[in-house]
Amino acid sequence: MPVPASYNDIGSDSTLRDHVGPVWYQRNFFVAKSWEKQTVWIRFSSVCRAAEVWVNGESVASHDIGHLPFQAEISSVLKYGSENTITVAVDNTLTSDTVPQGSVKELPSGRVKQSYSFDFFNYAGIDRPVVLYTTPSTYIDDITVLTDIDDNNGFVNYTVIVEGSDTVTAKVSLVDKTGTEVVSDTVLSGSLFVQDANLWWPYLMDPNPGYLYSLQVQLFDDDDSLVDKYSLPVGIRTISWDSKSVKINNKPIYLRGFGRHEDSDIKGKGLDLPLIVRDYNLMMWVGANSYRTSHYPYAEEIMDLADEVGIMIIDECPAVNTDNYSDELLDNHKKSLTELIQRDKNRPGVIMWSAANEPRTQRDEAEDYYKEI
Repeated sequence: MPVPASYNDIGSDSTLRDHVGPVWYQRNFFVAKSWEKQTVWIRFSSVCRAAEVWVNGESVASHDIGHLPFQAEISSVLKYGSENTITVAVDNTLTSDTVPQGSVKELPSGRVKQSYSFDFFNYAGIDRPVVLYTTPSTYIDDITVLTDIDDNNGFVNYTVIVEGSDTVTAKVSLVDKTGTEVVSDTVLSGSLFVQDANLWWPYLMDPNPGYLYSLQVQLFDDDDSLVDKYSLPVGIRTISWDSKSVKINNKPIYLRGFGRHEDSDIKGKGLDLPLIVRDYNLMMWVGANSYRTSHYPYAEEIMDLADEVGIMIIDECPAVNTDNYSDELLDNHKKSLTELIQRDKNRPGVIMWSAANEPRTQRDEAEDYYKEI
């Protein structure tokens, strides 16, 4: 079975296409002996929907929200300089407590039929890339960026989270598209002043839309040796609104665009880079400047391109047609939003978060539920 891809349309009959329940992926992979002194991670960009992961027979991760990434540190279960085995159980079953929701019933034949109220196919599988990577014992764990402007000047307010040591020193630099360092600082939480900044503008609002700087964070040990480095694309822009309009960089915007889907021949919701590029070319050809990620988070590669070309995004979590409200559903819904915001919080193209599609808020019980959301 190819990865990344939805498995539903890979076969030649409806049995695989309409399968409900767990499927199993397994493969071997080699880990170099030189990785033994590093911290090793495995990262899944998306599994639809629930996943259980084992490495060499040891349970290392579980995740039950589709379309969003998860990872696990697996250093202690690996065989270095040798082959290892990874096993992944993927379950597409939807219930009243999952996000999105659905129901199942057993047919006289013994097979299980899935029902749901949303109007798109419930593709399943390992839909996006799986990567193995290493970090040093002290590493950059997270970066949060908030930007502001004052006339033509910009401010990049940042916070860097470091794991493994609290004695490292840092250099945080903002680099423009030519590779020139614009400004830098040596603190893990600070503000960078950018004179005459190139602002991030949506497509068709500026001759140079989607301008991205690179925020480069470097960590050094007591000997001034480089310990870790990470580069984060940063677009300097503000979002504000009043009773009349939403504004980017204090200019009113008008959203011209679409509700979309991740859906392609054979691959289903599997990552398809040529299709992604063609979709953006078509959107810009018709003069669109925005879209909603109906009705779930899209691949990070799709989001990257939106930032680069200046497309504005309404970023939607996987909740659709919420019903049969329960504490477990509420917890899963909150979790999906938390993971979505954590993934996309630094993206200049994201101008709005969508808590649900067609949330059925006309129901009495929805009021308390969505107050919590």
